[in-house]
Amino acid sequence: MNKRKIGLPESYEPLLEQELRKIGYSLGEPGKIARAVQKLSDFYLANPEGQTPWREAFAQAASLAYYFPLNYARNRSVADEAARLGFYEGLDSLFDIGCGTGSGILAFMDRAKQSGRKFQHALAQDLSDDAVRLCEALAHGAEHELKSRHLSVEETRELPSKQTLVIASYVYTELAQAPDWWRHAEALAIIEPSTQSDARRLQAFRKDLLAWGFSLWAPCTHEGDCPLLLHSQKDWCHDRIHWAAPQWFMQIEKQLPMKNRTLTFSYILARRSRRPQESLNRFARLIGDTLEEKGKNRQAVCRNSDREFFAWFPQRFPKGSRAIELERGNLVQFSGEEKRGSEIRLPSAEAIEELPPSAPVP
Repeated sequence: MNKRKIGLPESYEPLLEQELRKIGYSLGEPGKIARAVQKLSDFYLANPEGQTPWREAFAQAASLAYYFPLNYARNRSVADEAARLGFYEGLDSLFDIGCGTGSGILAFMDRAKQSGRKFQHALAQDLSDDAVRLCEALAHGAEHELKSRHLSVEETRELPSKQTLVIASYVYTELAQAPDWWRHAEALAIIEPSTQSDARRLQAFRKDLLAWGFSLWAPCTHEGDCPLLLHSQKDWCHDRIHWAAPQWFMQIEKQLPMKNRTLTFSYILARRSRRPQESLNRFARLIGDTLEEKGKNRQAVCRNSDREFFAWFPQRFPKGSRAIELERGNLVQFSGEEKRGSEIRLPSAEAIEELPPSAPVP
């Protein structure tokens, strides 16, 4: 199994500690931070449509020490996938709308830095001046050049250019509809919660993107109708990664009812530039976890508008065959399969090859 395990770079620990100390918190006081996290979680449950109370120290502490690391990992997974698909080619600017503490734009900037490239311009925007300040502090501490400020609607409309990637991380869920200016951007990275309603809404947004002239790069490997919308009233497309939590995070989490061994999210990468059709069309995307049935295993897979499942019978494989363990969200190639209804039956473990998460698409 090619696991996608993502953590927070160690360099962020002193930066988070520095900002936490300014508001009377510390990573060395996990109990105090856990209480702040619980308080903010309770606020969200009681006020599902409410804005984060950024002015409050407890909200800043919970956002920095708990939500920032988790959302960084989610965004970094999308940034990594974009890199291996060649999604950044020709882009020189980033614009993060609704940046919060900056988990989105920092994940994309860190990924670019790792691969030896640098965006010439990076701008982060949020309705809260406190969130903008925290985002800027973490960015400068991480040695990134970043401008951050509150923008008027008029200013926002003028931002997209042919070289700009617009990042919207947990933003679309808060909007009644996509901003009209999104249709003029060159590239979009939209990351959303993995709830049924949010994910299916994002899947439906694919049609708008295609109508606006965008090409879908990920997670879709095709641009036909979404099979989960076409053939199901309840299924939704979401990704899963393994969370490599820092030790200090584990100490905070010990005192919370929420546990995070894996993280889920939904996303779309779209560009006006056409995706590499020939290479992507060779792959299917795993969109479900392995389901173990009596004598048979199944796993949902997406390669066109059909609702399809890989299916294999472990007891029929030759003795000594490796076990098939497939990771949700990964790209796969297969051969020699037999199609039976909605099932793509695999004759052997060797009939399927999973592309490692770090490997570029050939």
